[in-house]
Amino acid sequence: MFIANRSAVQYSSEMREWLAQYKYRGNERLEPLLAQMMLPAFEAITKEAEKQSFSAQPPSIPIWDAVTFVPVSMERAEERGFNQAERFASILAKHHRLPLYNLLVRERHTGKQSFKTRLERMKDTQRLFHANPHTMALLRNNVLRSPMNAQVRSIRILLVDDIYTTGSTIGACAAALHQHSEAPLDIYSLTWARS
Repeated sequence: MFIANRSAVQYSSEMREWLAQYKYRGNERLEPLLAQMMLPAFEAITKEAEKQSFSAQPPSIPIWDAVTFVPVSMERAEERGFNQAERFASILAKHHRLPLYNLLVRERHTGKQSFKTRLERMKDTQRLFHANPHTMALLRNNVLRSPMNAQVRSIRILLVDDIYTTGSTIGACAAALHQHSEAPLDIYSLTWARS
């Protein structure tokens, strides 16, 4: 239910250690570097979205209507003190002057996905997320209110996360957004690493 994913790096043992230093050991000094590593992948996914777009959009208008992120559970947020996907999304949105929306809510806490099989991950992410109706309505109104969007078109969303493994988390997030959207959506994802 999402169109494509692009990742900045392969999830090698060295990259795994960098992310662990940042996510679990509180080395937040790595954050700007990790986010900057995502810029070439951002450019690639943006070009792909531009090619897929059927509307003749002026070059001065960004292709992305919204940048959003995969939410973490309250337990994870308390444990780490932050959501790495939200931080990456925020940095990218600010760097490219794009609107950042908190479009998703996580329904429950799950165990670490890295310890699960593909089948367990897919089962675990079913009905794990739902769309935030207030911010979905705000996004729709902001996009449709723009004079550049007088014609009916899909709302283009870039969904950010840290690691892409099976695609089940991104797929579950995309399904939740589609399910709760009154307008058609084109959802792409950008992750720091691909395993």
